[in-house]
Amino acid sequence: MEDKELRRDIVDALRGMSLDGQRVADAFAHSNGLNATDMRALVLIMEAEMRHEALTAGQLSARLGTSSGATTAVIDRLERIGHIHRNRSHADRRKVTLHFEPLAMQLAGAYFGPLGALTDEVMSRYSETELRTILGFMQSIRESYDRHISAQQAGGTAVPADGAAPEGLHPRTGRNG
Repeated sequence: MEDKELRRDIVDALRGMSLDGQRVADAFAHSNGLNATDMRALVLIMEAEMRHEALTAGQLSARLGTSSGATTAVIDRLERIGHIHRNRSHADRRKVTLHFEPLAMQLAGAYFGPLGALTDEVMSRYSETELRTILGFMQSIRESYDRHISAQQAGGTAVPADGAAPEGLHPRTGRNG
């Protein structure tokens, strides 16, 4: 297989994985009365909890890309249906962090547990060295997505990490010329 074809096949597989992952998440959200933004918020809160990081409403708003009012509505909904709770800091009562409820963890475990077993089965076919290579690749792809999103929000075009701009684009601004 030619390098160009291999790269295209990898991009196609990544796109397909992303769409498949979204279908799985959408099915979970639908079966639990959540909309897409609720689901994204719940995942972000869960990930922060698993990393033992305190996630504030402002941080959630930034990660979701929503206004503070829209984020508050999401938090209110998730809290009302028992998926999360707010916790006020003892040192600063104005600081509120968001936390996953055991109910949400049980629902997620019941739904995503079988998928975890299937992915473990797939990963068991690869050596630790291969898995580390795959992990590095996936982390680098995610960083590329972050650079692209940041550049789009700044009104430019993402520039590769090596600083080389796509043909016809200025290396620093990412714009033509």
